[in-house]
Amino acid sequence: MITTTKTINRLFLMFFFVLVSLVAFAQSKSDKMYDAFANKDGVSSFTFSKNMIDAIDINLGDDGDEKQVTGDLHQVRFMSYNPEKGSLTGAQFCDKAIGYLPKSRYHKFVDDEPGNDAEIWLMGGKKKFTECHVFVHNENASGLQFVVSFYGDFTVSDIDKLKKSGKGFSED
Repeated sequence: MITTTKTINRLFLMFFFVLVSLVAFAQSKSDKMYDAFANKDGVSSFTFSKNMIDAIDINLGDDGDEKQVTGDLHQVRFMSYNPEKGSLTGAQFCDKAIGYLPKSRYHKFVDDEPGNDAEIWLMGGKKKFTECHVFVHNENASGLQFVVSFYGDFTVSDIDKLKKSGKGFSED
């Protein structure tokens, strides 16, 4: 009887640790980036949940230049940083934010576009991605910096559209 109780306790503990591990891994590694800047001076952020995305069309642009967010989106997060109100420069903010993305899980998308003011970091395989983070740099050192994160299932062909959409969030 004592051996059976010990076995049941061990099984319960193993089940508990597996469950806790699954919950911990269910969160995105990029949550650390957003959490680190939450409630900091100069930072504003918001999130579109899956229900909000499904309820509204996210079209960016006007006068026939609309850019529609495509792919199977689960969540869109946005963060802006104003160096005039915070303690970091715009470049320091972007470097620090990118630093929260574990390099073992995320990789930088190499864009051939000259004069690019957006940097893209992806999580996923060679053709399928689950996260796309667009860091929009401002040439003006005291200008606003932006991060737009897309969560869902994307393919390589969606990356350019997500980049344009991310930049669209940061305009006017």
